Amino acid sequence: MKKYMKLLACLLAGAFVLTACDDDDPVVHYREVAVSDGLFIVNEGSYFSQVNGSLDYLDYATGKVQRNVFSAANGRSLGGTPNNAVLCGSKLYIATQEENRVEVVDAKTMKAFEPISVTAPRELCTDGEAVYVSSYTGEVSKVDTLTLKVTAKSAKVGANLEGIACRQGYVYVCNAWENLGNYQYAYYTNLVKLSAQNLQKVKDVTVVANPNQLIASGDDLYLASWGDYSPSAPATIQHISLDDQVTTLALATYMALGKDKLYLISSSYDEQWNEVNAYQSYDLKTGETKTFVDGKDISSPCAIGVDPVTDDVFISSRQSFANPNDAYVNDGYVVRYRADGSKVGTYNCGVNPGTLVFVGHNERVAE
Repeated sequence: MKKYMKLLACLLAGAFVLTACDDDDPVVHYREVAVSDGLFIVNEGSYFSQVNGSLDYLDYATGKVQRNVFSAANGRSLGGTPNNAVLCGSKLYIATQEENRVEVVDAKTMKAFEPISVTAPRELCTDGEAVYVSSYTGEVSKVDTLTLKVTAKSAKVGANLEGIACRQGYVYVCNAWENLGNYQYAYYTNLVKLSAQNLQKVKDVTVVANPNQLIASGDDLYLASWGDYSPSAPATIQHISLDDQVTTLALATYMALGKDKLYLISSSYDEQWNEVNAYQSYDLKTGETKTFVDGKDISSPCAIGVDPVTDDVFISSRQSFANPNDAYVNDGYVVRYRADGSKVGTYNCGVNPGTLVFVGHNERVAE
């Protein structure tokens, strides 16, 4: 009886295979779809108030912020002034300036690998194969993402190096400023272009004084220069073409790149030293600048970022400067907006939330 049951099972299986392969049945095609998961918030803390930095995570699924995820996973503080972060593969790299190291953590478990020793690291970028680190030593370091070792270091190419970005086999870094002593400062006017392979200097690109933030997107490179804090040299947003020609786009201090817009924050102070901020969008197709939000939800902006999948805009803030000391001691927050400026929500986070890093994954779905 068992023999006949096995035979019947084989016949049924064969019939299923023939049916499944019938030419009349539709062929299912699949495609990869990007899905947003959440947002890492790197809180700088306050060096002068002796408040260490921290790492929080906003989970889109729950709509809640998981606080201090680095210290919870590793049993130690992130340290003094975690100034910037970048995600490469499954790892999050965090530049902790006062600790003279780059922390590397698993983006899912938050477990830290052996830190990478870099003196006074400031900003990070990646080309998918290596991570590049600017430093207040005036040097750029190249980190291998497999060995987590520094494999190359540039010569001293500037003073205090800030923003950094990769484009088409080159690394661009901002030579921002230098403290000359006696309350005198030099504000430099050059981006330094380096070979990504060996970090040899290629050229200088002349820009508005005090270059600070860089965003690379395909062949495009966007720069925010902060000027010399005088009316004659205001903070300016510039575009650097593939052949390194510089064009002024708008006047602003911070920027984030959306799908077809730059989202801008202009920060200044009035005669009574009250902070004055404006929030705008710059249309990359038409060149039109218009108000994005009125800013009533934001006390003192720290950073702005755009989710690359949803195109939602996130602006982080310190607490009110009504008491300036509290702004760098009390927790900050992040406000989320749609691309049309409508508010989604507000999320509490750590002190001085200066960097936003978006996290997502790909899903295979039927067309």
